[in-house]
Amino acid sequence: MHVNGTQDDNVPFEQNYAPLWGQENIRLLNQSREVQLTLDQHSGCGFQSSQKYGSGWFNIRIKLPQKDSTTVITTFYFISDSGATRDEIDFEFLGSNKQRPYLLHTNIYTKGQGGREQRIILWFDPTADFHNYTLLWNQQQIVFFVDDTPIRVFKNTTSKGGSFPTQTLRIMATIWTSTWASGGLPVKWSDAPFEAHYKGFGINNACQTQNTYDQECYSSKYWWNADKYQKLNPLQQQAYNNVRKKYLNYDYCTKIQSPECQG
Repeated sequence: MHVNGTQDDNVPFEQNYAPLWGQENIRLLNQSREVQLTLDQHSGCGFQSSQKYGSGWFNIRIKLPQKDSTTVITTFYFISDSGATRDEIDFEFLGSNKQRPYLLHTNIYTKGQGGREQRIILWFDPTADFHNYTLLWNQQQIVFFVDDTPIRVFKNTTSKGGSFPTQTLRIMATIWTSTWASGGLPVKWSDAPFEAHYKGFGINNACQTQNTYDQECYSSKYWWNADKYQKLNPLQQQAYNNVRKKYLNYDYCTKIQSPECQG
């Protein structure tokens, strides 16, 4: 699988995205090829995709906030418009300090039910440069990638009683703060403002749709639905196993029995 998003760095923000909230803290840079999201004592902020999608291969490049960002949450996620019965797929980056590295917290909601958290320790400094964060989503699996490395696989186990996102989703990115990300520690506002930078705004490999449940998005005419994208290849499986062995920080599957956790 190809997971490099650099080819999208020349796509302007406005082509596929628009501000969501806190517009005064959103700054367009480099002729709209880069966006800075700022969290200060007054507000966080966020943006969202102009369209909704039913499957695809989604990539964005992020450089995370520096300094003591312990309670800062930077996100790249996918969410339906269904409120209490929403589907949602989350990349959430929990900020760092001298004692704790950045954590990548992932979660998946189906029909409003979450509780599927997994968390890894990032093995590089995500504040020093941009890195690719990618999601593969088809009818058989959802795969989270960091650069070229798969770090989470969520299989479709509905035939075994499991759950899987089926609704049309919109892409969102935000920066905000919450003590749940820090074990109750307060925000260190003396290190504010906290700035996250995003690049790579092209969305070229996705099924755009307005229908809440669109089976067309699972069509074989889309390359990401092909058989070879229904599971990891041997090299990816090896990389995945290595990340899970070395960097897995928390896995909900150790606490519950669920079809999604089998295999």
